[in-house]
Amino acid sequence: MREKTFLIATIVFLTLILGNLVVLDLNLLKQKKASAGLNSLPIGEAEVLPTPSISSPSETTNSSQCDLSCQQMIDQKISQAIATLSGNKTTSQQVKPVTSKTSQPQVIYIPLGGSGSSASRDWADIGNAEVYFDLNDYPSLVEARFEGFISVKNGNGKTFARLYDATHSIGVQGSEVESTSENFTMVISGPLSLWQGKNLYRVQVKSLNGYDANFDSGRIKLILK
Repeated sequence: MREKTFLIATIVFLTLILGNLVVLDLNLLKQKKASAGLNSLPIGEAEVLPTPSISSPSETTNSSQCDLSCQQMIDQKISQAIATLSGNKTTSQQVKPVTSKTSQPQVIYIPLGGSGSSASRDWADIGNAEVYFDLNDYPSLVEARFEGFISVKNGNGKTFARLYDATHSIGVQGSEVESTSENFTMVISGPLSLWQGKNLYRVQVKSLNGYDANFDSGRIKLILK
């Protein structure tokens, strides 16, 4: 009796184990099918991909314009950033302004004053038309000239005028001027050859043919560098 009971218990136990194994096998089979289904879809159930939308020309143009405006805005921002960085840069190089020196000559006039006339055909002094002049007082002298207003009576003949160095009793070379006008006319001599030191310079006039030679004020023009 005990043996029979033991046999029945054994059969029941083995049946339970076999049933569990079957259940486990079925679960494993389902899992494998599920995994295979993820990698490949069954025929007739293919995955439907989204169809790309074709934009109209107007939409494409707007998109391009947007891209262009965005790019312009980006370029503008980059330019502003570069300008800001350039403005903040400091350089050790000192920029010196370029200056051009244009030295204009300085002109000084020394008045001789006085007036007078003479009908002599030889040089005659205009006594009140004179001045002391020292060449050493003007070390930057470039040139000196004699200027004066002269005329001849009624326009007959010719009037001559010059500077006379009374200190050395000699006419100043280059100072002689002339005029044939009956009206006072300004005349200008060539460059003067002046002696060193303080000298007395006086105006002299003479007539070509005995008509009055007139002098009406004069001056020495100095050009300094």
